[in-house]
Amino acid sequence: MKEYFFKLVKVLSVAGLIVAGIFNVADAKAVTVDGVGTDRESALRDARRVAVEQVVGTFVDSRTLTQNFMVQLDNIYTTSKGFVGKVDVLSESNEGGLYKVRATIEVDQNPNPEILQQVQAVMALNDPRIAVVVLKENSSVHEDAIESAIMDRLISLNFTHVIDPNIVAGLHNAQMLNDLYNGRPVSGVGSSFGADFIVLGKCRTTSRKVIIPDFRGGNRDLGLNKGKTEIVTKIIRMDTGDILETFTLETSGMDSRDGEAESMSLKNMASQAAAKVDEKFRRIGARSSSGLQITAISRDYGKIQELANDLRSLTGVQNVYVREHRDGKALIEIDSNQSLDTVLLLLRQMSTLNFSIDATSGSTARLTLR
Repeated sequence: MKEYFFKLVKVLSVAGLIVAGIFNVADAKAVTVDGVGTDRESALRDARRVAVEQVVGTFVDSRTLTQNFMVQLDNIYTTSKGFVGKVDVLSESNEGGLYKVRATIEVDQNPNPEILQQVQAVMALNDPRIAVVVLKENSSVHEDAIESAIMDRLISLNFTHVIDPNIVAGLHNAQMLNDLYNGRPVSGVGSSFGADFIVLGKCRTTSRKVIIPDFRGGNRDLGLNKGKTEIVTKIIRMDTGDILETFTLETSGMDSRDGEAESMSLKNMASQAAAKVDEKFRRIGARSSSGLQITAISRDYGKIQELANDLRSLTGVQNVYVREHRDGKALIEIDSNQSLDTVLLLLRQMSTLNFSIDATSGSTARLTLR
């Protein structure tokens, strides 16, 4: 009877958590926002990002969000769109290569904190196309198990454009991969690979017999083999060829069978490499969401101020700071949920300033005001 009572209490407790979870998930707020992008889908992604920021962004700084049982049970937020409910597009237009949408979007006000962190990374990078290539050392043979583990981890982080390396143009160009890996510039690399980022690793697996001293002047073979896997991985931004993050890992496995020892070390590597890529993309996302930076060249401070005012008026720009103006060069920092390319496209469309874009790389650009 006592055992039955405790089972009943447990069932009722779980039921209560489920009901609480349902009410949390149902707590949604509708907001009307504008989104801008280079096509309709990127404009809608931008609108969803703006809506999520408006509704739940303040929760990140103002209070600790708790993970409820319903989220754990049903994994409600399985994609970055898990925060977003109904989307009603009110208007849309496509002018000068810039797509704009206005939409009313329902956003859950009680997001899971872990998923929130993941989605922020996805949104900061604008849900990029990511390719994963891990090659055996000194060969063009793919290490499929590690590639698959990393791709699965990225998908679990809500990146929706993780690309199968077997179907992406250019991923079998060994010389190009080698040049990328070693930081050498590759012309047209982004379009050639059909990806925004590539996780590029080189892997080596070895094994040896486990032999220990027998304390009689000789050695003793334990009948075991130790497999060792080493990997050096780089995360590369494809439009610029910049190496954003690197990491080195070493794992091992032990078995009486030589091949099985290597397989165990590879399996361990797949798990650890996937976790490390998770960590690195969160760091990249955090850096990308921290702001954009423009170096503006002009000795006329009035033009610098006009540029800053034009930037403040753009859709998706929250704040603009002129950090310094010295020797005809100004450093301008921009807080925006837009990509740098979109900000520059908007600026060119609406500003009356005469300027040229001299260079862009990642979240930075150099402009000359004439």
